[in-house]
Amino acid sequence: MDLGARMLIELLREGQRVRCTARGGSMWPVVRDGATMEVTPCAAASLRPGELGAFVGAERVVIHRVVAHENGGVRFRGDALGYDDGVVPAALVLGRARVVSSPRLGLRLPTARHVVAAARAARSWLRVRLART
Repeated sequence: MDLGARMLIELLREGQRVRCTARGGSMWPVVRDGATMEVTPCAAASLRPGELGAFVGAERVVIHRVVAHENGGVRFRGDALGYDDGVVPAALVLGRARVVSSPRLGLRLPTARHVVAAARAARSWLRVRLART
């Protein structure tokens, strides 16, 4: 785990509110890459389904949406993911999170992944249209 993540975890466990920068796209569009997040320490039991929560993940602090409380822990899931994080033990839950500021959406050129996805969608659409005629 990198030094920054260890510092965030230590400060939250001491009861201090922290701000950090979100990285990745697992919570898109609610939390965009580069958004400033604020995490307020709280007990796992006080998090309600639908809220954003932070927990200690593999080698980092993860901010995902609370899905449910199960088996002494909390089930989290990223909004843009097709799977959840499993049940996170209450001891690894750090607090409640919120978006403080979000980067502006700028015009970006499509990546190769976007071009391939668009081509597949177009091919699929074309097959359906040709099958109907």
